[in-house]
Amino acid sequence: MTLDGLAVPAWRAAPCQIVPFPARMRIGKIRRTAEILGGRHGKGADRYWQQVIGGMRSQMEKAGLPSALIESELQGFADAVFAQLSGAHPYDGDAA
Repeated sequence: MTLDGLAVPAWRAAPCQIVPFPARMRIGKIRRTAEILGGRHGKGADRYWQQVIGGMRSQMEKAGLPSALIESELQGFADAVFAQLSGAHPYDGDAA
């Protein structure tokens, strides 16, 4: 290809990998989800949980993340939410 007599190489997309922000570190979302789940029971809690996880899954799928990574991220998020619900606060504050 030439542009005003200059040779211009063909453009090629470089391979890339999307690295998501770890879902287990989304502290605000974890706390809010645990707060809402703590106030709901039965089908209401199940519906809310499916809505949260479904929304996160959809966002990650649209971003092009592989299924195995999506499942790993959602599991990390679920573990953090349930730790918050159980009273364990592994991500609160600073260790110092």
